[in-house]
Amino acid sequence: MHRADEIKKNFLSSQRAVQLNQVFKKAIPLERFAWSLLGILVCELGYLLSLSLVPFSSFKFGLFAVLGALVGDRAKRKNESNESKNRILQIRRDFPYFAENLSICITAGLSPTMSIKAILENDLSDSEQRTLFIELKKFLSDIDQGNSVTFALDRLADRINLPEIYRFVDVLIVTMERGTPLAEVLRQQAFDLRETQRREFLDLGSKAEVKMMVPVVFLILPVSILFALWPSLYQLNQMSAF
Repeated sequence: MHRADEIKKNFLSSQRAVQLNQVFKKAIPLERFAWSLLGILVCELGYLLSLSLVPFSSFKFGLFAVLGALVGDRAKRKNESNESKNRILQIRRDFPYFAENLSICITAGLSPTMSIKAILENDLSDSEQRTLFIELKKFLSDIDQGNSVTFALDRLADRINLPEIYRFVDVLIVTMERGTPLAEVLRQQAFDLRETQRREFLDLGSKAEVKMMVPVVFLILPVSILFALWPSLYQLNQMSAF
């Protein structure tokens, strides 16, 4: 009887998750409409404030409305892109730490599922706000609902949708199916992830150096040259006047 109640509870929770997913999908167009409407209001407000300088024109009023809708939609897309980039950076920063701790727990004799539970329970950071740990909690929820570890790992990789996560999950599944020791494989995976992360940081540092050259070359250097040459040019101008 208790098992039947548990199955019923898991079924209801899965139905609730599907309903919430459908609600979120319907809310996305409304959110984009809200951003476009906000852009229209901002542009129209700017146009109305400029009426003290220029006469009113219905054509310009409509043009500013279209421009505001485009700007709002563009701002929405930019915001989504920034959120996606921050999510990917956060996962790539946390994943080597998770892989190392997972290898330590498995070396201590825990199963992969128990190791993930131990990592989530003993993590002292703000794991509620970190994307990787949120996805790991969903993985444990899939296990609690009676799904296999392989199925839950595949869903975890599909939700995160990063190449290194796919590789890690594939190696983990193959290792579990063949019965080979997981600890050494996970240590090697953690080392590879650290090396990949180090190369990405070096790449970001080199790109930052190039970006820092732009204000130096186009802003600071011309102003410095102007300050150096201005006294001489001023004196030459004064001499030519005489």
